[in-house]
Amino acid sequence: MPPYGRIVQEIVLPVVALFAVERFLVYRCIRTPAQRAFVRRTRWLRPNNISRLRYPMGFVTVVLLEAGWPRAAFLFFAFWMITDLTDGDIARRTGLSSARGATIDPLSDKLMYAPLLVYFAWKGVYSPWLVAALLGFDALGQFSRRFLKEKSANLFGKAKTFLIVVLLAVTGVEWIYGALPLHRTVRPLLVICTGLAFCSWAFKVVPNYWYANILSLLNLVCGLGGIWVIVSGRDPVYAFGLVFLGQFLDLFDGRAAEKWGSTPRGEIFDDVADGTSFGVTVGLIVATAFDRMWLGLGLGFLHLVATVYRLVRFVVEKRKEGVAGGVHEFSGLPSPGGALLVGSGCLLLPSDGWKAAVVFASAALMVSRVSYAHFGRAVLPRMPKILRVALLAFFLLLLAQGVRKDEYGAPLAISFVAAVIYVASPVFRRIGGRPAHESRGAP
Repeated sequence: MPPYGRIVQEIVLPVVALFAVERFLVYRCIRTPAQRAFVRRTRWLRPNNISRLRYPMGFVTVVLLEAGWPRAAFLFFAFWMITDLTDGDIARRTGLSSARGATIDPLSDKLMYAPLLVYFAWKGVYSPWLVAALLGFDALGQFSRRFLKEKSANLFGKAKTFLIVVLLAVTGVEWIYGALPLHRTVRPLLVICTGLAFCSWAFKVVPNYWYANILSLLNLVCGLGGIWVIVSGRDPVYAFGLVFLGQFLDLFDGRAAEKWGSTPRGEIFDDVADGTSFGVTVGLIVATAFDRMWLGLGLGFLHLVATVYRLVRFVVEKRKEGVAGGVHEFSGLPSPGGALLVGSGCLLLPSDGWKAAVVFASAALMVSRVSYAHFGRAVLPRMPKILRVALLAFFLLLLAQGVRKDEYGAPLAISFVAAVIYVASPVFRRIGGRPAHESRGAP
């Protein structure tokens, strides 16, 4: 039995206490104009200097590990990674943000985690090739800041740093307490971090107006990969995993187009990617989920037709109404929501009758005029940031741990419950008395 009680007492509670103290001090010490003026005058409280203090701390953590003090190393690393929140808050709330700071802060993060990645690769915990690739992309990204106008970390870089901290936390707990059920998450998390490191670098060097198209292209690749998984006879759960990744990318391509612009055909390209991932791939998942082939093919085709109709209707109505940019309300269930509901339902539910009911309900809602809030623009921003981070970490740990079909039950159940809640959200909004604005949109 893993020593979960000791882990909570020796690791979790001290880290939570460090985080709580840091948040309290930051909140209390820069509330008033006089306090912020004091911080600006005090050299050692300036955010760039706090970032520079982190430069050697990754190496010190490795020394503590090698000296046989793993718990001290864990808490020492946690403390200095928490200061990454401190310098950012101070910079934003005291007006000390700078282009130099946008270069120093990512460098300090890399110098914090790079020595530990190398150390664990040397000890045989991580793949040396993956670590080398990750750090190589990091080096390219850091070097590119010397000649790029935009120097701050992009979305991929922030996600990569967060997941590397999760990866090192999992590894550190196992290093101290022995093998845990979390062991299966190590390699998948390292692969994800390496991919994010590549995207972080690539998105720095391509023109900004291509950001949205690249996200749509990655969504399309996920859809094509899912099609290949099913056609080649592999487990459809992996195809659904690719669809889920495509949904994550689809959350950001619209906002990337609004912020940085896009190419003239970018919106059409986005719809093609959505149709491939959320229509064709999920339709094939439906086709393989039923005992009677004719029933699966018919319902898979129904889902595809409803998805394509939903996307085409969006393009036509948006152009007719002259809507520019993104929307906060959708007319009809968005295609990613339908894909999440149908894909998880067909893989999770045991009865063909229940699966068919889910497909019919999703298709009817997609072609309906029921008003749905945009998840990325209207729902997600209302959630506290710490809750978003905690939910993402929890779900990714579950997903990374699932390496056999019977271990995907928890992620599928979470996906299905989340989809059902979103599908029922118009009812909750009506009960709560919140008006639904008639602003049509996609996907």
